Amino acid sequence: MPQRLDDLYHEFFTSLELPELKSSIEDNHKILIGHLSKEDRKIVLRIIDALEMICNYQTKASFIQGFKLGFELTTELQTYDTHSVEIDSQNCGYSFMPQEVQKNEEKN
Repeated sequence: MPQRLDDLYHEFFTSLELPELKSSIEDNHKILIGHLSKEDRKIVLRIIDALEMICNYQTKASFIQGFKLGFELTTELQTYDTHSVEIDSQNCGYSFMPQEVQKNEEKN
């Protein structure tokens, strides 16, 4: 990932707090750890770490996709031809009318 996008992500992304969900996870984790052997505890921690990494990657990817979409829309709006707005407004409303209705309205 380009460094600038990574910087933008860290500057603008705000993590959701979700205190009840985090508390529930911690409580259930403590209960589970109490029933597991030392080796099984390590496996559970690896699973939790992997899930967190997946969430982090998905969050960054989503941010970058949204940023790119916003950038593309901005670029499109800057190059949007005002003449095409006039053409679009003249054809407005005809897209769902049958062809013969459109022709009759154009004649009148």
